[in-house]
Amino acid sequence: MKNSYKQLERNLKPHYFKTALKNPVFGYSVLALGLLTLQLSFMQGVGPITLTISRMISLTMIYTVAAMGLGILTGMAGLVSLGTAAFIGFGAYTAGNLLRMFVGVPFTFVLLVVIAAGVVMGVVIGFISLRVRGLYLLVITMGFATVMQEVFQAPNPFTNGWSGLTGVPFPRIALFLQLNRETVFFLSLVIMFILVWVTLNIIHSPMGRAMAAMASSEPLAQAMGIKLLKYRVLAFVIATVYAAISGVLFVSSIGAAVPQNWSFMLSLNLLAVLILGGGVKPHSIMLGSFFVFAMDLIVWQRIPFFQRFPGFVMVISGVLMILIFAKFPGGLTRLVTELRNLVVKIFRKWRVYRYGPETEL
Repeated sequence: MKNSYKQLERNLKPHYFKTALKNPVFGYSVLALGLLTLQLSFMQGVGPITLTISRMISLTMIYTVAAMGLGILTGMAGLVSLGTAAFIGFGAYTAGNLLRMFVGVPFTFVLLVVIAAGVVMGVVIGFISLRVRGLYLLVITMGFATVMQEVFQAPNPFTNGWSGLTGVPFPRIALFLQLNRETVFFLSLVIMFILVWVTLNIIHSPMGRAMAAMASSEPLAQAMGIKLLKYRVLAFVIATVYAAISGVLFVSSIGAAVPQNWSFMLSLNLLAVLILGGGVKPHSIMLGSFFVFAMDLIVWQRIPFFQRFPGFVMVISGVLMILIFAKFPGGLTRLVTELRNLVVKIFRKWRVYRYGPETEL
């Protein structure tokens, strides 16, 4: 009887580790710790990564930030946009000019100015798009991106034309911590995971549910009392702010911003990230970003065949995308889930083969 009571007490006792595993932030924290360890080992000269791979990881994190904002706009609110690259460029040029004109200005001040400018731009684009839907909205955002691209290329003191901004100094944190080529990696890491937490809260908030209802059926959402004007504009504001922050991180890490960086191809790649990931949650966006932006450098360029024939990289990437879309409509997230289920199934069969079927006492 005493042993039975102890067994019952052990079963009812809270399992803190299992509770932590179920927390959605736990996996992202482990990933952040892994990236932090990789960069610290690289700075000490003992890590498995090189400077080029470190920069590519940083760039992938930067584009992940923009893709999370696009996920809220397109994946949750159902509003398709091809202007993400223009928003990133706007944030990059704004931050680059502030860092060049006011040497030593705190990064927090630069970030707040860019966020404020992104809010204004998001409100403007949101109001412009109120009366259009579907392909017409896509055309409007594409037209806006074209205008911004021409502004970036035209000779003017803000963008410096085709030459772009160069020699942008690394930012300073709170007037006493000057970042450099290696430590700016941590800035991108911290901001990306702050926005991961913000994105998770948006998805599970009443605002996120209202956007999802609006994407499903605008008349039905309006009948439920959801204000379409409010949430359409809010979705554009969030996406624009995320993209502008991505631009700030880009110019802070690279130290330059040129018009070629903000082409339609970047906007299409960000849409591909969203589709390949198979969802709007940050882990899906990260999977898509890795495939689109990091796969080329980390995997393909290390294979001798692709070093000799770099053009085949686009062919292989395209074929892989088609296969993923055809076999796994849920994107890479569904592919990973099915692989995990397959591993669990094989492990269970091995246990039955090794120890025999479990019997109830």
